[in-house]
Amino acid sequence: NSGPMATVEASDSDGKRQGVENSVTYYRLEEVAKRNSTKEIWLVIHGRVYDITRFLNEHPGGEEVLLEQAGADASESFEDVGHSSDAREMLKQYYIGDVHPNDLKPDSGSKDPSKDAPCKSCWSYWILPIIGAIALGFLYRYYMAESKSS
Repeated sequence: NSGPMATVEASDSDGKRQGVENSVTYYRLEEVAKRNSTKEIWLVIHGRVYDITRFLNEHPGGEEVLLEQAGADASESFEDVGHSSDAREMLKQYYIGDVHPNDLKPDSGSKDPSKDAPCKSCWSYWILPIIGAIALGFLYRYYMAESKSS
């Protein structure tokens, strides 16, 4: 297991792996990062590694978009674009393995500052609806008070 990848038998105790008879190949992120040119391009989406070299010319969004994400975790970009269920189905044919468990980022205590930054602005997503609800409440009370007095 000193190499960049290790093959480990799928275990039934891991919920995501149930029903997988064959073994899963695990890739280190440093190995994926090397595959970042038009000759060979790998992406990580939701912890799974995809070799999309053959797909470069076929990508409806153009190959530039894929090259920007080459050798990296493209999960956020993939979701932001809002790919169709057909695109997600098509992705399966380029699947080559999973990110090595040691390279998966834990959900809590993330060391990546870019992952923490959006959460600092989470309140901004709630502030407008809250202000809107309060304003509607006052308008409603004002309207009810007016209708009772007339």
